[in-house]
Parts: sequence; structure tokens; C-alpha cells
Amino acid sequence: MIASETTVASRWWWRPGWTPGRSFYDWQIVPTQTVADKLVEIFAPTLSRLPGLEQVDTARLRIGVQGIGFVDGVKGVHLAALVAGARELLAEHAPFQLTFGPPLVAEDSIRLPIALPEELVRIREDLTRALSEVWIRERIPDFGEPLRPYLAVAHATGPVPRAEVGAALAADGFLDFTLDDTVSAVSMVELLCENGRYDWSEVSTAELLRDPTPVVEPTVFDDPLFGPLRASERDRVLRS
Repeated sequence: MIASETTVASRWWWRPGWTPGRSFYDWQIVPTQTVADKLVEIFAPTLSRLPGLEQVDTARLRIGVQGIGFVDGVKGVHLAALVAGARELLAEHAPFQLTFGPPLVAEDSIRLPIALPEELVRIREDLTRALSEVWIRERIPDFGEPLRPYLAVAHATGPVPRAEVGAALAADGFLDFTLDDTVSAVSMVELLCENGRYDWSEVSTAELLRDPTPVVEPTVFDDPLFGPLRASERDRVLRS
């Protein structure tokens, strides 16, 4: 179904390369559970009044960051190298904040655009770098394309007038809606497209750490068998 300037069209159509049963590896950011629950709760009353729109549940609220490729074209040894490279690079990043919204009525969904923080740009660059160390650039999805992150809160299941959707969002006070969240990890997922929806299964997680190799100063309280105690452990010993 083709969208127009006045109509939101169904999201369900086969993108290039997709066939029934085929899946795709993708690096994504998952909202924290608290924020995911809040988004579903806040938008539910509005979306329930709009036929032709299906609300995205908490488990499917995802932000695409960098595609990897179709699963049937990724060898196991390459996947292992991609995961190891990404984990090493992302461990040097600190957790950072994202801001969602206000909502935008797109061609096939209602989206919360994300103000692009510099830290997310650098994370995308490092994920691309990890891919470049395994494959040639031409094989990397969207290589060189700017990152335009968003979070879809509802998908169209059929034609819906954009003006009607926009009016409902405005009436419920969403014109200035924003919500902040903290990103502390990036997930590699296997994306499967069938039965009119996208499903995910997590393959791996790359955590963002403020100090991946913290310096631990030796003290008289250190355990002779297990080495120096971290600061929190030393404090516990001193209090006991």
C-alpha cells in the first residue's frame, strides 16, 4: 500500500530482499522498562480511538541504529568477530540520555523522533567500524547514510487520514510531548518479518561502561586469595 501526503498507509509490505522465513541482524537500542511502560500507557487512550492503527507493545519498542545483514548471509565466524569488535569499542562509551518526541505522523506509523545526541552518532560510527573490520563497505547496510533515529509507538494496518491522526494527538496534548531515557547498552537482534508484524530475538548485548577497566588501589583490607577489593567492598569491610 502506497502512502500519500494525506493518508497513512499500511506498514505491511515486503521490503527489498525480504521473503517469508528470512530474518535480519540489526543493532538496536531498547528503551528502559520504565520508559517503555510509560509510553504504552500514555498513548493507549489516543490510539484506541483511531481505527487502522496498532499500538506497539513494550517488547517491540526499539530504535534502529545499524543494520548488519540477512542472517543467511552471515557466517558464524563473522558474527563472532562483529560482536567482539562492537563490544570492545562500545565499552569505551559512557551511558547517555535520549529525548523522544514530539510525535510525528509518518507514512506508515506514528513516530517519536529522537534529538540526535553526539554520543549516539559516535556509537553508530563504532558499530560501522566493527563491521568494516570484517566486511567491505559495500556490504554494510546504509553505509554513509545519516542516522535518523526514531521510536515507533503505532503502526498503520490500513489507510488512515493523516489529518485525523494529527488532530487526535493535538487534542490529547501531544504537540509538545517529550520523554527522556538513559541508554546503557546496545542490542544485536534477529529481526523476523511475518504474519503482519516484526518480531525480535536478542542475539547479543554490548554494554556501555563508564570505566571498562577500573583502577583498583591495593589496601590492607584486600583479600589475599582474590586480590584487591573494589571501593564498595572496602566500604563494607570498614563498616563491619
